[in-house]
Amino acid sequence: MKVVELQLPLHDNFTSEFFNREDNSRDLLGKYWLDKTVADRSKRRLLQSIGYQFPCASLLKRWGIRENDECRLCKRLHPDTTPWPESIGHIQARCPALRKPRIAVHHGIWRELLTAISRNSLKEQDDGEKKWFFPLAVSKATHVE
Repeated sequence: MKVVELQLPLHDNFTSEFFNREDNSRDLLGKYWLDKTVADRSKRRLLQSIGYQFPCASLLKRWGIRENDECRLCKRLHPDTTPWPESIGHIQARCPALRKPRIAVHHGIWRELLTAISRNSLKEQDDGEKKWFFPLAVSKATHVE
């Protein structure tokens, strides 16, 4: 029996709740952690995020390492307003200082998706030209407009 299966019932925290929850793509996480092409620092950051151990200001304040949980980037960008608390959610979704990098990452993901779709959706025609092709989920006989 796996050690994690023995340890989970002994804990009541965010991490144990995540691992006990059904349909959380744990199989994909396992494949990610076993993938030798993924950098160790990326695996570590993912594990820190899942385990609520990511070293953001909110957590560092809770641990007594920092005196406040203010987002330093927000404070630098808008010194006259009270900055947001720096948390994983703030870093990933709300921090105005990280807006452009966040958009660039989303656009990069979108480009990857479009490239994969186009690569897998081209079909060579009789004349040798490649055109977009989308397989039908239903037959023409069962699908009437």
